[in-house]
This record gives sequence, C-alpha cells and structure tokens, in this order.
Amino acid sequence: MADITPLELEGLQRLFQPLIGVKINWLSIPNRALAGFEPSQIAVIVNTLLDAILPQIEYLATDDENAKRLRGIGLSKSPGIIGQRESYPDYVHASGKRVELKGLFVDNPALAMKRPPTAREPSARLKENVTMDVIHPANDALLLAAVQLTEDDSGDCSPTITDIGVFSMIECVRARDARLAEAGGRWIDDIPKVVKKTSMRKFTSGKRLTAGDFEKDTNFGKLKRIPYPPLQEFMRKHGTIA
Repeated sequence: MADITPLELEGLQRLFQPLIGVKINWLSIPNRALAGFEPSQIAVIVNTLLDAILPQIEYLATDDENAKRLRGIGLSKSPGIIGQRESYPDYVHASGKRVELKGLFVDNPALAMKRPPTAREPSARLKENVTMDVIHPANDALLLAAVQLTEDDSGDCSPTITDIGVFSMIECVRARDARLAEAGGRWIDDIPKVVKKTSMRKFTSGKRLTAGDFEKDTNFGKLKRIPYPPLQEFMRKHGTIA
C-alpha cells in the first residue's frame, strides 16, 4: 500500500489551520501564581489536560471564537475499544484520512516562572501502542499542536494552540523504530527495550544477548528523539531541539 503523499499532508495542513488560536479555557492560572512554578511543572498540568481534551477537541467550542475556529474542520472522534484508554487513532477526517493528535507544550518566555538552567525534554511521544500493524500508511497522519500558556486581559493564563504540524504517521513510526534498532534495541513481549548499561560491553563486543540484558526504553517514541526530518524541523522551530 502506498504511503500518504506530501500533497495530501499539505491539504490537511491547510484544513487544520483554524486550530491555531484555539484557547483551552478549561484551565486558567493567575499570572501572579506562575512565579512558584517551573515550566516543566506547568507542562505536566497542561499535558495531562491535553491528553484528555485533544481527542475530544470538539468540546472546546464553548465560546463563539472557538466555535468559529472549529467549525468545518471535519474531524470526528474515531470509534475506540470500550475500556481502552489509549486507542488509535484519535480522529477520522471527513476526507477519510485518520489523524492522531498530540500536544507539544512550548514555554512562553513572556511569563514569569522559575526557570532551571537547562530545560526539561518535552514529554510528547508516539507510544508503543502505535505500531506498524495498526497504521494505514496511505491514510494516517500525525497532527502536532504546539501549545503555550497565554495571558488574557484579566491576567489569567490558559493554554492556547499557537501552531500545528501535519506529518506522515508511517514515516514517523519507521524512523522511531529504526532508531531503536540502530541502538541495539528490540521488541520483547510487545515492549520496546534497549541494552542495559551493564550489558553494553557484551553488545559492543558482539556477544549473544539474552532478555535479561535489556530494559524498557523509557525514552521510546519521544518526538524530540524521532529522527524524521520534517518532525525535527517543527520541534526545532519551537525551541525543543537546539
């Protein structure tokens, strides 16, 4: 089966442009309270909210401005498996394309927060439930929404979608899985695992490894680490890659 084409991805990008500017006003934090938080702490709060809200983005049309932006985008919730928290994909588009939606928290330097010397890596990732056997190469896209806290006239701050990127899901997953393999990792009992530090000498010397020489890859699927150039370019644009 052929892969989704660049022209199709460009078309989806245009259709999803109205998402830029959507305000997630279910969360509001007074700006005076931000001084007690590091960006990574706010990111945990926002990303937890995004995990629940983004697959139900139609419910954000709680005011006229958001309703206008969301009208006509053509996304409908994909039917999931009852009781399964993380089914794939999140959406079916009116065109027949399938869309997985991820949020990328981006720090807003205009807001006063406690900032450590080095920024924490964004947690957005393509988890191990997104595998080659569930992807439709010709139909599946990753929609990445960059989200920042923005301040309104009253001094309250809420997450706002500031940018979007649309990518080939099959290319992202190929790059993700190739990175695991190139590092000597493998899938064991449907879990992506990497060589333990204590077994690296065995690995580099070409000795036979057993299941006990591997441990779960805790960084598996992090978007920052997926070596797919269009995705890396988007991450770099938003300061999550140097």
